[in-house]
Formats: sequence, structure tokens, C-alpha cells
Amino acid sequence: MYDLIASLPPHLVVALIIVVGLVLCFVGYKLFKLYSAVIGFILGIIAGHYLVSYTFESFWTPLILGFVFAILFWFIYKIALFFTGAVVGYMLADAILPERLIYTIPSAVFFGILTLFIERALLIIITAFLGSTAITFGIYTLVSGEILRIALDPRALLSVAFASPLYFLLWLVLGIIGVISQIVLAREESNTKS
Repeated sequence: MYDLIASLPPHLVVALIIVVGLVLCFVGYKLFKLYSAVIGFILGIIAGHYLVSYTFESFWTPLILGFVFAILFWFIYKIALFFTGAVVGYMLADAILPERLIYTIPSAVFFGILTLFIERALLIIITAFLGSTAITFGIYTLVSGEILRIALDPRALLSVAFASPLYFLLWLVLGIIGVISQIVLAREESNTKS
């Protein structure tokens, strides 16, 4: 799978990251079910790669696990909520305290559980800032010309946001605008339903 990603033209990958970032940043809450299925698929592929590395070599195992996880995340909403919060908690703790597993795992569990209780508000914040992270990463990659190996180390996405004050400001402003636009969209949707 990593070979497939590495074989794509770098500018195509960056363009896809920016487009996905824009969608997540500004309408992420509305598309959470689809987004969660994609996250499930990615987690399934990662789990499949770990399984294959300890057992027999197979192209199909990660793919099948990816589809199984995608279906689970699509139909079992609470699992998707927990894992979305956990991924964000892990990324945040790892960006602040890199290589400190003692903090990243509890942070992941805490954010996962917190997302279950404060669903709507946290999902809006999470999707807006995940989107702003992807956009910032894409812009950093285009400006610097440096293609980081995100397939091998997804933590590189968030570390770019903290790479310089300018990128941090871009990440923060995009995230705040994303949160505001999603709140406005959610209010308009609830007003139309009533």
C-alpha cells in the first residue's frame, strides 16, 4: 500500500490532501459518517499491514480488513466517534510531547471517551482542525518542495503546523474559520428542519 502511495505523482497527492482538508475543515461534521468510513478503511489497512508482517505475505489481508473496518465504522457510529477522538488525542499529545508513549496513549483514550460525551461540538472542532492541518501540510509541501513521507509517518502532518509561527498561524486561523463555518452550517440546517 505504501508503494502505491509512493508511486503517485507528489503534486497529485498534495492536491488530494488539500482538497480533503478543505472539505473536512468547512463541512466535516455534515460528512462525518463518510469520513468515519474512510478512517475505518485506513485503520483496517494499517491493522492488516501489521497482521501481514507477523504472518504470511498477502496483498488481500490489509484490503479486506480495510473494508471490514469501513463497514464497522459506517454502521457503528460510537466506534467511529471514539476512534476519531482517539486519533486526534494521540496526534495532539505526540505533537506536543514527541516520542512519549506514556502521554500519547492516555491522551488518545481520554479524547476518545470525551468525544463520546461532547459529540457535536468536538466533532466540529476536530474536523475543522484536521482539515486545517491537511491544508497547512499541503501548502508547506508546495512552498518548501519537501515531500514528507506521510504514509510512513502520519505524525508529520501535525508537526508541520508547529514548524514555524507562520504555519502555526495559518493552521490556527483556518481551524477557527472552519469551526465558525461549520457552526453556521449546523445552525442553518437545524433552522431549516424546524
